[in-house]
Amino acid sequence: MKKLSILAGKSVLFLGDKMHRGSSLPGAVALKLDKELMKKIVLPKKVIAVTGSCGKGSTSKMIAEVYQKLGYKVAHNYREGNLAYGVMTTLIEYSNLNGVMDADVLVLEVDERYTKLVFPIIKPDVVVITNISRDQPPRQGHFDLVLEDIKKALTEDMHLILNADDPYLQKIVLDQKFKQVSYYSLEKNKYSTKTSLCGNLNMTHCPKCHQPLTYDYYQFEAIGAYHCSKCSFKTPKSIHHGTKMNYEKRELTIDDTYQVTIPYDTLYCVYNTLAAFTTLSVEGIDPHQISEAISESSYNKKNFNHYQYKSREIYVLNTKNENSSTFNHALMFLNQHKKNLKTIVIGWDVISLRYAYNDLSWLYDIDFEVLKKHDIDRIICLGINRYDLATRLKYSGIDTKKIFVYEDLKKAQGSIQKRTKGDVYAIINFNYMDDFNKMMKDGEK
Repeated sequence: MKKLSILAGKSVLFLGDKMHRGSSLPGAVALKLDKELMKKIVLPKKVIAVTGSCGKGSTSKMIAEVYQKLGYKVAHNYREGNLAYGVMTTLIEYSNLNGVMDADVLVLEVDERYTKLVFPIIKPDVVVITNISRDQPPRQGHFDLVLEDIKKALTEDMHLILNADDPYLQKIVLDQKFKQVSYYSLEKNKYSTKTSLCGNLNMTHCPKCHQPLTYDYYQFEAIGAYHCSKCSFKTPKSIHHGTKMNYEKRELTIDDTYQVTIPYDTLYCVYNTLAAFTTLSVEGIDPHQISEAISESSYNKKNFNHYQYKSREIYVLNTKNENSSTFNHALMFLNQHKKNLKTIVIGWDVISLRYAYNDLSWLYDIDFEVLKKHDIDRIICLGINRYDLATRLKYSGIDTKKIFVYEDLKKAQGSIQKRTKGDVYAIINFNYMDDFNKMMKDGEK
């Protein structure tokens, strides 16, 4: 049955590649034929899993690419299927019919709510947890529920890689003992702030004694250098630090020694890079090799694009619907360009591909109020929730004369290209990315 299931999965995978689809279906078919198949696969000696609310895809991709550049055979769910079926598809793709994977290392992006299903079977040696934040309320509920699910999946012999600057992640190690925990962090830099720019904070009080946390500086939301004035809780010591950062040149210096060119100039990219660097370092890869390989990593245009349209700068940022943190990151990106006139495009054509319930509570966790500090020509609201977006922007204090609504990209095209001024910042979801870029680049011809 094992061989038949793997063969069936590989056949579906082959057909899916022809139709440019198939991240989950091959795994679903294989597990339908043999529900114990995942347990029967012979894994590589090294298994690295990356999970969290956001950043896990980019971080796992970076880790996998560095290993590949250094000559390792790498199995990775690059097809972006991170649920149980998607993981199974990856195992099938790199296995022979006997269920033996042809790889030196397996790097998996795993959905945070599915760690409890995947980790007991595919037990990772190293687990990177990027962050846990408000995300997809209809599916996730509260982020404390997500934390509890991840904790259930972890065992004390796993090596954890955590962001030291995120106090919420400390709740994992306060309640559970692990053989090894390694941290990464970003030191104070010219982009750090004395107060949080965001009102949406996942954690403001000490998890040990419940007193308010004190911050020396903030990087983003509740991420920064923190301590409790009443007890010993504080930012843990990191093994790797981002010591210098220059967004304009896309340069990150780690430990005052290693120079890394980051793929794009956003804070989440900096933290993803630090997570990947730390993971590879603890696995024994030479830091100089890591920094060189990361600097040569491919540019993920699914998340970020920058080009020109008729002498106007165009920035396209992919944001994750139902996750206010990704939107706040995008709005912080605008703060790097405070002086220029801006046209902002925001919208989506679907909230979720997993369920029909269109919850919009997360819109009120986004700090759209920061837009009032910028010189804005127009804000274009697109898609199915364009009026909800316009209402939220109105409540944030934006001049309603600058807010325009359009049903879709096609109907907004003329306005964006001909009736707006300044550089364009498109804060959109993945469904709009390709169409928006094509629309702007075709209009340049």
